[in-house]
Amino acid sequence: MEKKKLIIDATIELINKFGFANFSVGKVANKINVSKGVITYHFPTKESLLQSVVVSYYENASKYMEQHIRLDKDAVDTLNSYIESCLYFSYENKKQTIAIVDIVLNSRNEDGELLFKEDDTSIYKPLIEIFEYGQEVEKVYRNFSPEFMSKCIRSIIDSVSLSIAKNEIDNVEEAIREVKTIFELATKL
Repeated sequence: MEKKKLIIDATIELINKFGFANFSVGKVANKINVSKGVITYHFPTKESLLQSVVVSYYENASKYMEQHIRLDKDAVDTLNSYIESCLYFSYENKKQTIAIVDIVLNSRNEDGELLFKEDDTSIYKPLIEIFEYGQEVEKVYRNFSPEFMSKCIRSIIDSVSLSIAKNEIDNVEEAIREVKTIFELATKL
């Protein structure tokens, strides 16, 4: 498992430094001073390596969020803590965030199709649950499509996360406050 983590970390570092267009498995091997065969032993294809890098990032983000999302108050506070945890994770993992965005937007399979498609909607599930609870149980949210609002929030979180990671935002606290305010206003009765 240690070698896999080393390979994943080297992949993130190389993509972050040189961009996805200049990435290769051979460069990873050179970076960590092993043969290309060592890389392909753990990750038989470039695509499997990239998928593992992305999965590893989202697993780490999920663990971080589990520790930081507040579930003991109301839907509004839970949503705010969701937004905070996503954006603070990006702030604390800038290199990984930049590399993941580059991988997701640019990696393609042998047929030229994007490797990471919007097929997996599981990323929206926690937000949908927050909105449904806030609408149906607490009645603190106006009537809107939880699915659509979840996509809007993820879109803004992803965009702001990248800006944070690229140091394009001077005041992260203020940016997080603004994102929370946008959705407080967009969802309230």
